[in-house]
Amino acid sequence: MEDNRLRQVEQSIESLQSKNIDEHKDEFEKVESEIVQQKVEIRNSLMPDNNQEDERIKDIANKLNEHIKTGFSEFEKADEIVNYLEPAFQRGKVDKAYGRALVLLVENTMIEQVKIHFEHSKDNARLMDFILDKLIELSSEIMPNHYTEILALEKRFFELQYSQK
Repeated sequence: MEDNRLRQVEQSIESLQSKNIDEHKDEFEKVESEIVQQKVEIRNSLMPDNNQEDERIKDIANKLNEHIKTGFSEFEKADEIVNYLEPAFQRGKVDKAYGRALVLLVENTMIEQVKIHFEHSKDNARLMDFILDKLIELSSEIMPNHYTEILALEKRFFELQYSQK
């Protein structure tokens, strides 16, 4: 079932290759929505059953969200934000609970922040590429393959979207 849904998202992204984002905005939004929905479903299936572990991951996620907000509010340049966020990704490789919180609960917040942070889409594209690369790298170490695959598809989607701006 998951492979089927991932292939559908992949086909949807491929169908956008020849379409102009300005003329087919609804289709781009629909595909992005499909990607987010897939991530939510996978994420829900991966959340801990144990209340204590669930609370721990949520607590870590709250701290990470504050850390990320600080990075986006304090720094003006993509390089500065990259340098600020890099240690969080590195820690996620060592501390699996931290990594799971980053991938399961915080990645969407980061992506949404990037989409609106810079006036120039080139800076947004660069930062989006960095964040998704790091999420994919981290996910490949600590998450099931299907989550890593949906992140890779999301990266392809944003590459396509930003290539037209």
